[in-house]
Amino acid sequence: MMCVPPPEPCIGDFGMLDPEQQMLGTWAPYPEYSLRTIIPHSCQVSEAAARSALMAYVKNHCCWGVGAARNMSVTSIRQNCAYHYILQTFTEKREARWAWAPHVGGDADGPDQGAAPSPWDLPASPSKPFHSEVKVIEVPHTASVKPCHRCRGTGTMACPSCHGKGFTRCLACQGEGWGLGSESRERCIVCGSSSHGHGRQDCNRCGAKGRVACPVCDSYGQLKCFIQLTVSWKVNVGEYITGGDEVPHDLLRQADGQIGIEETGIRVAPLPSDIVSDETLAMASAQLISEHFQVSSNALLLAQRHQVRVVPITTLHYRWKNYDGTYFVYGLDKKVHAPDYPQTCCCGCTIL
Repeated sequence: MMCVPPPEPCIGDFGMLDPEQQMLGTWAPYPEYSLRTIIPHSCQVSEAAARSALMAYVKNHCCWGVGAARNMSVTSIRQNCAYHYILQTFTEKREARWAWAPHVGGDADGPDQGAAPSPWDLPASPSKPFHSEVKVIEVPHTASVKPCHRCRGTGTMACPSCHGKGFTRCLACQGEGWGLGSESRERCIVCGSSSHGHGRQDCNRCGAKGRVACPVCDSYGQLKCFIQLTVSWKVNVGEYITGGDEVPHDLLRQADGQIGIEETGIRVAPLPSDIVSDETLAMASAQLISEHFQVSSNALLLAQRHQVRVVPITTLHYRWKNYDGTYFVYGLDKKVHAPDYPQTCCCGCTIL
C-alpha cells in the first residue's frame, strides 16, 4: 500500500468551521478568555463532606475498618486543583494499492471511460468530526478484466483434500476393501458403495469430482483489477497533567472536572503563558502541538481542538490514635484517594 501525500497547503476544508476561520488559512484566532484558576465555592469540599466521601470509600473495600474514618481528627484542609490539558488533532490519510475482485460480468470502468482522478480529488468525508474511521473506495476509470491468476481462468482448481483424485483412502479398512477381522472376507461397508472402487472413499469436499470452486475468483474465472483507495480518519490525542498533589494521574484522568479552556479551529495556537498561571502548562501545549504537526506530516490536517480541565482536589491531614495520615478528595464527583489509610486488611484479615 502506498501513502499518497496530501496537496499543499496541508489544511483541510472542514465543514464544522465557520467561514471566517476557513479564510484565515493557518492559525485560528485565539479567543478572549482566561483559565479559571480559582475553584468555585460550589466545588470546594467541607470537612463533613470529605469525611462522608471517605466513609463511602472505605465501605466499598472488603475488610477495611470504618473506625479510623469515623473517629479521626482532621488537623488541616487545603484546597487545590490539577490542570488536565487535552489536545486532539483530526487528520485524514489516503493510501492507494492494487486490488481485485471476482468479475461477475458487465463492462469494467476502465481508462476508456475517462482519465482516472487523483486520490485527493475523490470526494470522501467522515461521518462525524473527531471520530476515527476507515472507508474503502474504488478509484474510477482504473478497472480492467483479467483471467484469474489462481485457476488460470478455469474457475476451478484441484481439491486440496484429495489432490484432484476425487477419493481418499478408506480409513475403516485401511484401503484393503475388506472388513478388518472378518473371517468371511466381507466387503467394507464404508467404502463398499464408493464410485472409485473398493478401499477408496469418495471425497466429501469436492463431491468425488476432484475439483472445487476457485476461492479467488469465486468460480467466475475472471478478476476485475482496480486501484483501491483507503481513506483513514484518525484522532491523535495528547495530554498533560500538572498539579494534583500526590493523586496519581490515572485517577485524575477519570475524575469529573470543570472546563477552564476549550477551543476548536483548523489549527489551535499554543496556550499563551500570560493566560495560564502554570508556565509548564503553556510549554506542554506548545510541545504537544509541535509533535502533532510532525506526526501528521503525511496526512491532511482537518481540525484541532484542545481544552483544559480543572479538577478540584481537597487534601486532608488527619490524626487517628498515634497515626498521622493524609487522604484526598478529588473531582466534582468527590472521589477519594487514601493511599495510607490505617485500617486496611492485612495478613489474616486482622484490623488494627
